[in-house]
Amino acid sequence: MNRTRLISSILLLLGLAAAPAGLSAQRDQSRVAATVIGAGLGVASGGYMALSIVVAEARAGRYVHDVGDVLGWRSMPVIAGAATGAALGAYSPRRLEAAALYGTGGLAGGALLGMAVGAMVWDPPEGRWAGAAIGAGVGLLIGNVLGIFYPYRASAEEAEADAESQSAGIPVMVRIPL
Repeated sequence: MNRTRLISSILLLLGLAAAPAGLSAQRDQSRVAATVIGAGLGVASGGYMALSIVVAEARAGRYVHDVGDVLGWRSMPVIAGAATGAALGAYSPRRLEAAALYGTGGLAGGALLGMAVGAMVWDPPEGRWAGAAIGAGVGLLIGNVLGIFYPYRASAEEAEADAESQSAGIPVMVRIPL
């Protein structure tokens, strides 16, 4: 065995011995259901965000004239929502659950606040519903972000398991062809 292969083998064995434990997502049997539900919720919330953007632009005087107007950059929240929801479902269902609950609360609160502000800013009845649509989109975004960054814990065991999975890190591989 030549010297380079011996050194590579030793480094490989040391790397395997020092590898962190599997992430909590790898320990669980399956997170397929949470991933699919997260993607669905992400599409729904992204779709509402796209609707809020279209309403805000309409109130500013830029209207949708054909399907091409909607399928441009305005559809990015749908794609980003699906990817984020699926990632949350696969990585941390607790954060997905918190994002869904906080997002729902933000949607309701934003709609009420937006309805009041819209009635003051624009002529009724369009002002009320446009303000509600825009405010609900903003509230949904704020609620989702808060749910992702500040999930609630059901028990001390779940908090410990979450902290353990956070400290595991992301496995990185460097391949050096010899």
